Amino acid sequence: MRNIFKPLPFFIITILFSCQGEKVDENQLLKDEVIAIHDEVMPYMGELRTLKKEVDLKSDSLNVMDSVAFSEEIKRLEEVSRQLEDAFEGMFVWMRQFKAPDETIEEDEAKSYLLNQKALVEKVNADIKQAMKVAKEELKST
Repeated sequence: MRNIFKPLPFFIITILFSCQGEKVDENQLLKDEVIAIHDEVMPYMGELRTLKKEVDLKSDSLNVMDSVAFSEEIKRLEEVSRQLEDAFEGMFVWMRQFKAPDETIEEDEAKSYLLNQKALVEKVNADIKQAMKVAKEELKST
């Protein structure tokens, strides 16, 4: 009967550490998700800049041709350019402020931070995609 209880402390310690590991893994998965959302659109940053240059060039050439006749289109292009710039800047603002939580931060605090960062980076991701879509549509309508 005594032999049955000898492994009991080991079993209890194992359960305690495995439960603690689940929370760390949960936060790690959340952190990985945040990074994946960022990584999805980061490769588009160069294309974002190229689209902005193309939109600005189109706006400038319409301005030279006849700024009065094309005033509405020029305004629209300026707004698209601003949207592209804001999306570009949004990515770098988010990247500068993001700090992956380390082991010294409470698990619940880390989870809350990562959930907030997920929401922020989802907005950055959506802003970039939307700005690119609008710019491409605008450039097609020549």
